[in-house]
Amino acid sequence: MACHVIFEMTVKAGRFDDLRKWFLEKLPGTRDFEGNISVEVVRDQDDPTRIVFVEKWDARQDFERYLAWRTETGVVAELGELLEGGIDFRSHDGLGV
Repeated sequence: MACHVIFEMTVKAGRFDDLRKWFLEKLPGTRDFEGNISVEVVRDQDDPTRIVFVEKWDARQDFERYLAWRTETGVVAELGELLEGGIDFRSHDGLGV
């Protein structure tokens, strides 16, 4: 069964355009990573500083390998420079209903 990973972040004031450009550069590597099924990035209509990722992976282990790779290569730290606060990763199973 696929693993759904949802995480939220808050972009620093005045950095949204930088964040969007960063996403355009980095997301192809996410989508090409083994085990990735899909990635959607959405922006909160009521609070445009809030960004939500909705990712689908073949298995949680695939996402964990991906996150380790992104951490080791410094990409997670780069992202952190554009954000207020941290990132809360949550993994979910589909209910099949």
